[in-house]
Amino acid sequence: MSDVPTSTRREFVKAAGTAALGASLFPADALGQSRAKRRYAIVGTGDRGSGMWGRDLVKRYPDLLEFVGLCDINPKRTLAARAHMGVNAPTFTNFEEMIEKTKPELLMVTTVDGFHHEYIIKGLDRGLDVMTEKPLTTDETKCQAILDAEKRNNRKIVVTFNYRYAPAHQQMKEIIMSGEIGKIVSVDFSWYLDVIHGADYFRRWHRLRKNSGSLLVHKASHHFDLMNWWLGADPVEVSGYGGLGIYGKNGTFRPKPPADNCRNCPHTSECRFYYDMTKDKRRMDLYAACEDADGYYRDGCVFREDVDIFDNMQAIVKYSNGATMSYALNAYMPYEGYRVAFNGEKGRLDVQSFERQPWEVADSHEIYVTKSFGKRTKVPIPKLTEGHGGGDDRMRDLIFRKTDAPEYMKLPDSRAGAMSCLTGIAIRNSIDQRKPVRIADLVRL
Repeated sequence: MSDVPTSTRREFVKAAGTAALGASLFPADALGQSRAKRRYAIVGTGDRGSGMWGRDLVKRYPDLLEFVGLCDINPKRTLAARAHMGVNAPTFTNFEEMIEKTKPELLMVTTVDGFHHEYIIKGLDRGLDVMTEKPLTTDETKCQAILDAEKRNNRKIVVTFNYRYAPAHQQMKEIIMSGEIGKIVSVDFSWYLDVIHGADYFRRWHRLRKNSGSLLVHKASHHFDLMNWWLGADPVEVSGYGGLGIYGKNGTFRPKPPADNCRNCPHTSECRFYYDMTKDKRRMDLYAACEDADGYYRDGCVFREDVDIFDNMQAIVKYSNGATMSYALNAYMPYEGYRVAFNGEKGRLDVQSFERQPWEVADSHEIYVTKSFGKRTKVPIPKLTEGHGGGDDRMRDLIFRKTDAPEYMKLPDSRAGAMSCLTGIAIRNSIDQRKPVRIADLVRL
């Protein structure tokens, strides 16, 4: 058993009190009442839009939401998404037409990252409440435009950082808040994307900076939000390094364009990254059956020569509370998960979590507290469940059911979204410019 005092964590929760954390974005007269469902529209009907923010919500909140519109640049995909979700909402390829005809109250943005700003701003300017998938956006100019739009419209944005709501991550936050290891001086943080998940980013639109901002923005914004939240501090300055060592031009063979994807490749028997999408009916319906409308291949070749993002990234980040973090992200590992260690004035908090690994272990998720001049103890953690460690449903319940939670579990807002994506943007800029980059030089908060 752990000697980390659970009473301390309970006192934190009690002291913080509970609050209806969706109140700023979802007023009491809009949700939680059977007499009026909230009019809900989605722009971007791919995997995430039609799944986590589509079908899952249809099943979980039928009493609270009315799906009034689905929009995507690919007309076939909107129809496939609607069938998958099991709704009768009209479909659109023109965003303005959807807003004008369906008059939603709440907009979910799940498009390609590089277009988040466009729909967030249009939604705000039309008086809508807006939620967006991470990252908030992909560069500092777009970030400033979003913040300006939110301010001039006096609206609020929620950025759906579901990782915060995994019970294990909340537990880590509470241990740090309890003062058990004292003031945090430095952090070691390594995230491992395996040859399944990591490679998948290089098959899709994420492989291009103009779409994703690189994995430092698309994927790592999750990690940077966690760290900003864990530390209760803002990033101040970064120095970064990155490279492309496995994918893209590093491949020794690839299919010939325009059909540069796995299903049309003559090298399937010899390519270790071959992906057979025909085994996934949903993706065949959502993507393969829609290819002729926009030319997008969900099973693209990871060795396409136009790949311009990094597959290995390292950085040093300085925070407003004086702490520093060494960060690494690699997208070609033999296992999936992360290790993080918080080095405090009174001890160290060690955490490791593996989602997939090629070895058998009794427990792939472990938290330890080691006291300076003291002993090392294992902290019992809740059983992890599907949906980003159990975070998906907890976050969605905060949004739609207005469940109670302590103040430090409040919904991430535009500032949280900005600070997380700007960390990645600054690291990317640091790599390109070969010099440290200050966050304050990127936007006016």
